[in-house]
Amino acid sequence: MKKYILLAAATFALAACSNDDVDNYADVPVEARITATIGQSAVSRAREEKWDEGDAIGITMGNLYINRKYTTEAADGVFSGVPMYFRNKQDRLNISAYYPYSGAEGSAPAIVETSTGIDRQTADEQPDFDFLYASVDNVSGAAPDVNFTFKHQMSKLTLIFKDGNGGTDVSKITSCRIDGLVLEGTFNPVTGECAAKNTQATPVEFEPAVVHNVGLPPFILFPQAVDKVTMKITDSEEQEYSCELKFTNNRLESGNHYIYTIVVKKTALNVEHYTITDWTETRLSSDGQSE
Repeated sequence: MKKYILLAAATFALAACSNDDVDNYADVPVEARITATIGQSAVSRAREEKWDEGDAIGITMGNLYINRKYTTEAADGVFSGVPMYFRNKQDRLNISAYYPYSGAEGSAPAIVETSTGIDRQTADEQPDFDFLYASVDNVSGAAPDVNFTFKHQMSKLTLIFKDGNGGTDVSKITSCRIDGLVLEGTFNPVTGECAAKNTQATPVEFEPAVVHNVGLPPFILFPQAVDKVTMKITDSEEQEYSCELKFTNNRLESGNHYIYTIVVKKTALNVEHYTITDWTETRLSSDGQSE
C-alpha cells in the first residue's frame, strides 16, 4: 500500500511540474489584442472625428502575419479580425499598421498612388488619402496588448480670412487660387512614407464660402519641397489681392498642420501670427514663415 501511495504522490508531483511548464515555458500561442489611437485621442481619426463603424487598418506582425485586415466594429478604437498569435510568451515581434486598409491579406500592400486635387478635398473623400501609420517594436507575447499610436503622414493646410481696417468684407471673396503645390503623390503602407511626385505644380482654384475669422475646410496635401507658394483672391468687385505662403526650409512636412490667418486690407493681404494646436505644433510668423 505504501508503494502505491508513493507512486501516486510522484505522479501528482510530475503533473504539477508539467502544468507549471505549460503555463510558463511551453510553446503555447498567445493572442494579440489590438487597440489604436491617433495622437493623444483614443477616438480621433483623420478628420478629427471619431472612428467610424467599419474603419479598417492593415497589420503586419513580423513574418508571421502580413497585411491582416482589422476593423473597429463599434467605432471605439478597438480593432478585431481573424486572430493573430504570438508563438509563445517569449516570442518578440515588430508590429506595424496603416490606415486606410488596401490590398489583400497575406500579401504586402502595394504603394498607393493618388491625387489630392480640389475635387477630392471633401469631408467624404479626405479620409481616403489622409494616410496614417504606426509601429511598435519588440512586442512580447508576455504582454500581448498592442496599442498603436497612429501619426498623420500627410500635411494639412487651413486658411482663415479676417476683415482688415477700412471696411473690407471677406464674405465678398468670390474665388481663390493657390499656385506652387504638387497634388499627385504616393503612400507606402509598409514604411508609412508619403511623398509628392516629381511633377509640375498644379493650380488649386476654388470658390470659398468665407466667414470672418472662421477657417475654411482644410486641404490634405502630400509632404513636399516647395519653391514659392502664392495665393490670389478676387472679390465681388473684381478687386484682386495676393500674398506668399512660406514654410520652414521650403517644405511641407509630414504630420504638420499649417494654419494661415490672413487679414484682407484695401491694398494687400497680411498673414498674421498663429499657433497650431493640432497635428504637430508649428508657429507661423507675421510674414507667413513657419518657425
